[in-house]
Amino acid sequence: MSTISISGIAIPRLCFGVGTLMKWAPGHTHPLPTDSSVEIQQAIDAGFRHFNTGDIYTNNDSLAEVLRRSNLKRAEIFLSLKINTYASLGCRGRDHMIQAVKQEIERFGILEGYVDILQLHFPPRGYDGNMTNRDAWRVLEDLKDQGVARIIGVSNWYVVNNTTMGDLKHPPQLNEYEFNPFLLSDPKVRQLREFEVKHNVVPMNYGLLTAVSGRLPAEDSTALLQKLEEQSKQTRLSTADLLLSWAYYRLGGIVVTSTSKTDRAKKTFELLSAKQAPVNGQIYEEIEKAATLDGPEGKVFYGHPHIEKALQQSMNAQK
Repeated sequence: MSTISISGIAIPRLCFGVGTLMKWAPGHTHPLPTDSSVEIQQAIDAGFRHFNTGDIYTNNDSLAEVLRRSNLKRAEIFLSLKINTYASLGCRGRDHMIQAVKQEIERFGILEGYVDILQLHFPPRGYDGNMTNRDAWRVLEDLKDQGVARIIGVSNWYVVNNTTMGDLKHPPQLNEYEFNPFLLSDPKVRQLREFEVKHNVVPMNYGLLTAVSGRLPAEDSTALLQKLEEQSKQTRLSTADLLLSWAYYRLGGIVVTSTSKTDRAKKTFELLSAKQAPVNGQIYEEIEKAATLDGPEGKVFYGHPHIEKALQQSMNAQK
């Protein structure tokens, strides 16, 4: 498996995300307590070693339990942890954030006092009782200085969220956000990716398969889906494999994916562990051209406002 380096630390570019394994109440109103032990064990058996989670995920106990009993050494595990910054979801400021990070480290029990990547889950932006982006970021800077986090980054941030922070002791080194081929032509996303190149911010992308998952409107009529189906017949790769390999071999950042199927976990790991892409570059260029014809409008599924609303409903339901 290939890695990408930040401050001399080798990060596995293929990451297993547990957030999409959460079960939801009818109508997708709020996430339910979820046991994802089977899926996470399958990922470990397939070869995954980089895991992505968040302190507000309802299946975090599953990840902690499976990693504890896996017999993997600390050096073999790479954990990226997102910390909540929204007052509406329970964040009570600096001390609360620090306590949340330390509680997560204790929950896992095998992390030896640190996480590999620590991220702000959402840009708090200083409204509705939230901390400012700068104040929240100071917490991560301090935790990095204390050795609690090796790498610090953000999640679901756009350029405007970064430019409001001023001079920083430790600038964000990584940004995790939703991405798919449709968004190549989104001006806001293009600006973000240009910003990342200029400031050496590593992109970490999830939601890559929404283009073929049935979660976006009018998918059956998109030029992208038609092109993927055509290429699938030519290459004997599934449309999902084409999209994942496009992201991994074409974009060069960190790819976050997930599955509940044993064979799928193994196939994905094998596909994205090869030294070379399974198809030539022209295939990926055709994917990008087709997605550009469709345009970016209505092509985002996860977006943090959606998650904030759903998780708030979850917290209200538990009261």
